[in-house]
Amino acid sequence: MFIFRKIFSIIIFIYLNLFFHFQVVSAEDSLLKTENIRKKLFDRMDDRKKKQALRKVSENILFGIFSRVSDSESVWVRIESRTDFRKWTFKLSKKNLNLPRQEIRVWLKYVSPKLSVSFGKDYNEWFRKKSAFEMQKIFYNRKLRINYDYSEKLFRLDGMVWTGDTNINVWLVKNGWSFYLLDNDLPIEHNDFLAAENEAKKNQVGLWKAELQE
Repeated sequence: MFIFRKIFSIIIFIYLNLFFHFQVVSAEDSLLKTENIRKKLFDRMDDRKKKQALRKVSENILFGIFSRVSDSESVWVRIESRTDFRKWTFKLSKKNLNLPRQEIRVWLKYVSPKLSVSFGKDYNEWFRKKSAFEMQKIFYNRKLRINYDYSEKLFRLDGMVWTGDTNINVWLVKNGWSFYLLDNDLPIEHNDFLAAENEAKKNQVGLWKAELQE
């Protein structure tokens, strides 16, 4: 009887040993499978990232209302949201900020009626005022979308200003109020500027009037 119990105990011990060993092997096998699946997922995500096209431009965008033009080089934009406006109050210089009217000044990139005209003092002054007047007349109170760069050195915004599908910077060139002023880096709108300048030249408007070319 004692021998029988001894044999039975040995059998139970061996069985439990085999059972726990099987559990450990199963757990390890399951872990390996999980790690293998996880690696495949990470590899797939990495491949997807590598295949994605890189963005050419990282844009900063703000929205507002065309408020006024104080010169031919920039436009004043009214920011409707007080919270959005306050983001700029500690960044922009006083000449680029109007607190009572909740406006910020955006300098127009790649254009300048002031630098484009050189036909005598009186004509130059009239031209600058006329270009500002035309901008104000056509775009006043329009909703704007502005792709801007913030200059920490000058404490100002330089931007491409859009209203609907119209790019106001390109509009100035198209109507002969400015030449397309090239910078070190060509903008995405480079071809639009070139086409606008060719159209102004063809139509002989603004800077391209026949009498100014003589």
